[in-house]
Amino acid sequence: MNELFRRKYLISMFYLAVVAVGVMVWQRIPVEMSPDMQLPSVTVSYLWSRTSPEVVEQEITRRVEQQVRRLRDVERVTSVSNEGRSSVTVYFHKHAPVDFRSVELQEYLRVLEESLPPSVQPGRVSHRVPQELQGMQTFLVYSINSRERMPSELLDFTRRNIKLPMLGIRGIAGVELEGVRDQALLIDFDVPAAERLGISTTGAMRQVNERLSWRSAGYREHGGQRYSLMVPPMFGNTSDITAMPVSLPGSERQILLGDIAQVRVGDYPERTARRINGNPALTIRFERETGVDALDLAETVIARMDEIAATLPPDIHLQIERDATEELREELAALERQALISLFAVFLVLLLFIRKVRAPLVILGSILFSLLFSVIMLHIMGYTINVITLAGLTIALGMIIDNAVVVFEHVNPGLPLARQARIEHVRRHLPHVLVPVFGSTLTTVGIFIPLLFAMEEVRMFLMPLGMALTLTLLASVLISLTWIPYALIWLVRIPHAQSPSTHTHRSKLAGRLRFFARPQPPSSRKKRFRWTRISLGFFAWRHRLRWLIYPAMVLLIGVPLYLIPEPEPADEDEPGRLYEWSRYYFDNDDVINRYIGGIGYRFHRGVRFGEGWAGWPVYDHVTVTVRPPIGTPFEEIDKIIRQFETLAGSFEHAITYYESHINEQGAFGRVEIYFREEYLNRADPFRLYGQAAYLAARTGNTRISVSGFGESFGTGYGGGMMQHRITLTGFSYDQLEASAEELRRRLLRHRRVQEVDINQAMMFWRDDLYQYVLRPDDDRMTTRGLSRPAVLHAVQLDINREHSPYGRIEFGGTQMYLIARNLRDREYMEDFLHVPRRMGSTVFTVADIGELTRERTLPQIRREDQMYTRIVAFDFLGPSRLGQSVAEEVVETFPVPPGMSVTTGFRGWFGAEEDRSLLLIFLMAMLSVWMIISALLERWRDPLVILLAIPLGGIGIMAGALYHDLQFDRSAMAGALLVMGVVVNN
Repeated sequence: MNELFRRKYLISMFYLAVVAVGVMVWQRIPVEMSPDMQLPSVTVSYLWSRTSPEVVEQEITRRVEQQVRRLRDVERVTSVSNEGRSSVTVYFHKHAPVDFRSVELQEYLRVLEESLPPSVQPGRVSHRVPQELQGMQTFLVYSINSRERMPSELLDFTRRNIKLPMLGIRGIAGVELEGVRDQALLIDFDVPAAERLGISTTGAMRQVNERLSWRSAGYREHGGQRYSLMVPPMFGNTSDITAMPVSLPGSERQILLGDIAQVRVGDYPERTARRINGNPALTIRFERETGVDALDLAETVIARMDEIAATLPPDIHLQIERDATEELREELAALERQALISLFAVFLVLLLFIRKVRAPLVILGSILFSLLFSVIMLHIMGYTINVITLAGLTIALGMIIDNAVVVFEHVNPGLPLARQARIEHVRRHLPHVLVPVFGSTLTTVGIFIPLLFAMEEVRMFLMPLGMALTLTLLASVLISLTWIPYALIWLVRIPHAQSPSTHTHRSKLAGRLRFFARPQPPSSRKKRFRWTRISLGFFAWRHRLRWLIYPAMVLLIGVPLYLIPEPEPADEDEPGRLYEWSRYYFDNDDVINRYIGGIGYRFHRGVRFGEGWAGWPVYDHVTVTVRPPIGTPFEEIDKIIRQFETLAGSFEHAITYYESHINEQGAFGRVEIYFREEYLNRADPFRLYGQAAYLAARTGNTRISVSGFGESFGTGYGGGMMQHRITLTGFSYDQLEASAEELRRRLLRHRRVQEVDINQAMMFWRDDLYQYVLRPDDDRMTTRGLSRPAVLHAVQLDINREHSPYGRIEFGGTQMYLIARNLRDREYMEDFLHVPRRMGSTVFTVADIGELTRERTLPQIRREDQMYTRIVAFDFLGPSRLGQSVAEEVVETFPVPPGMSVTTGFRGWFGAEEDRSLLLIFLMAMLSVWMIISALLERWRDPLVILLAIPLGGIGIMAGALYHDLQFDRSAMAGALLVMGVVVNN
């Protein structure tokens, strides 16, 4: 140690290198919203509008899973099939080359898509990120709308004038345009007229598709080379298509397609819509390349978009919807403010208590060096500056001061004047600070060690926070043990002969700083002695009343009787004193727990656990949410939304803008109305809220909620989640459905069981999905000379009014969709069954050849490793514990087929596996802290007393969560882990 601190230039160059490299790294380290947390898994998504979950699962999900099974390093596969959407998630082993496997999977899917139905949109392969960070993946989002242009014209304008120029910016990975699709060639058939003539609409569309496509006509050899012959499309405009001849079955006569259909080019019949101020809007979503500085790129994009906005025509309005870097800028600004305030406060406090100018200067230098050194290490280890690492640096900022103060207070007192004596002084006193410095640092760092054994998703979410905090604290240990002794030895000047003026000024400054250290008069010493006696008396009485203080602390935390499950009524057969006491408790548990449950009972009852759905109340806009029954046509949802848009338009003077979203597939609509800042404290927003609630109350057959300004109003929302669940898993979907029916029959034998639902959705997904099932009778069809494909072609446009199995075609030099439609707006079940249809020379009705039923179906079909999951839910009239016993009794006596399993109960807040992982983290964190303290103190009992501070820290956690109405999610878990280290540190 003596040799180290004698080498002045070695230590000086080291800290100069830290400053130079640290400043350079701070300028170059990427700054982004969230860390690059790509879990070892990918998700494959397909869209197929207006298709039931069962058909999506059979035609898409199963076939995608077959391709996934061809990959190596696959750990498990899960899939979810919703109405019109298929999602397959592939989980790889921990060290698998995910990017390479993703490319390999895309090659398999391209081959598969050739055999999928043409109306299925191309699949998308995306990496999966933790749920808490999904909202941070968006970079920049703009919206563009026009009052005069059609949606297709707006789409073309945006592609030419915005998308193409912006793709040239370095760092932009892509520009996605959402909300408007390409134009479509629409052929509207008069289906009854076509059926009277015996013309198949499917056959007519096949002819149109063939004549709109490039066709091969063989090849020709010339000059030793072979040339392919291609026949171009036969139609150049809609008049050519209208004049296409169509042959009548069984006759040589022909008619024109225009006699039974109308042909036109129009906008794609969207099932979703987005409008701003009642005008169609197009969303422009920018995607950032990985590793690019988000702040610099955002400034470049915003500046370029401002230039484009200045050149737009007057009828086009461009506005920014979301800038995810704003939160990052606020975090950086907050860190800068906190650092400056902390440094200034530390300077004043150290100057006040230590009363030497050298103290704050030396300690502040230690803080700055520690932060720079930690940033260097973060950059070397591949981390970026983001919201999570900034949180770690912010938390560590207050902790690194402790190490510097401890070292300074041990080394500075009695500092000799001669440098050789100072080195000997440091050598004697510095070892005394090793235990407190290393102990306080390792107890905080040690709580993050169990993250190495945590579940992959939990580990990846908490690791950047723990790494930033750990590197900063370890850097503070190195800096405080080297910088502070170096500064006291070499930077504190040795007194020598000084001029009278300099000596006088320094004497005055020293006199002011030592004002409180001057000899005090006898009266002051008496006052100080009196305060000493009061303090000693306080501790003496605390020791005498310790048997009252400890029970008071226990009552403050609470007696966790509320965690005891209620006994079953069957225990009444053997009454006893214990049963009487327990019965008395459960009859009055609310009152008893209110008095003895303490803060733990209120925390258990009043805090939401897991990833919830509730947010902070908003006070700048009103939101109207419309949820009609699933299957409601787009036009009906749009009609309701336009009523609220009209209402918002009447308050044009008070609002900034209003935005509407409509989705037919999810039977969902929303209107968000934003007010001008100067009107937030006036009556107009509340008048609009009241009129919107009145309009919602007058709208029937739909669920509508109106929220804003701390208020909420809803109509049509009834019922709730069923009390008890039984989960079935198996390899056969049909067998699982039959077993669910048998479970329902067995459950209904109990008189207290009501409302058994075998199509219960997972969590809060809507479960009011119905489908029509046509079961044709093969014998009846055979007697009429019909086949299933022929019948399906005959009723195709009745089943799906907009039939588009032909994909995209080239027409008029433009790529567009080819869609066949039924002129009839909608058809009722009775009309569909009894309308006469003609197939060739056979006239039939659907009722003659089969049966049509309306059935409720699963809104979601879930599979994990090829095993389906189905939930049977029911209500029970009685205690919850007794209802659970009934479910367990039914499951025990249920004959479970081979390859199937049946379980009861709900899943945990975070999931069973994640619950166990979080519990393991907390237990191992306590174990690691105990081991660290035991190793430092060379004892194993005394650290157990120190660990008693953890429950006291839990009081603060629970009180803070209750006071601020916080949600206890993974970020709260990280804070709880940090509290464990901090309270033990103190």
